[in-house]
Amino acid sequence: MGLNLEELRPITPIRVAAISTRPANLSTTAEFKELHSEDEECRTPKSEDQVLRPPLVCPPAPRKPRPAKRKAAGPAPHEFFQVPYDLASIFVVLSQPSKKMRSS
Repeated sequence: MGLNLEELRPITPIRVAAISTRPANLSTTAEFKELHSEDEECRTPKSEDQVLRPPLVCPPAPRKPRPAKRKAAGPAPHEFFQVPYDLASIFVVLSQPSKKMRSS
């Protein structure tokens, strides 16, 4: 169950063409070196307009957000409806259904 090296197939190499780094329009290597000599090294801008200056005054500390206002929960209103003396008169009598409903 272990991994044996004999079980793995060797990976076949992929053949690719070499990529030319020199552009075709530059005739000499001196022109190519001159063009790319500046791009080879990355430099940090050091002019005065690029340098970060420390702030004159520290900003204030962040404030804790105010809690959301909650609606005052007053006592629930007790509303009653007038009920007729004969409660059975409110309900409408339906005709008998043609099929009976099953109850299980």
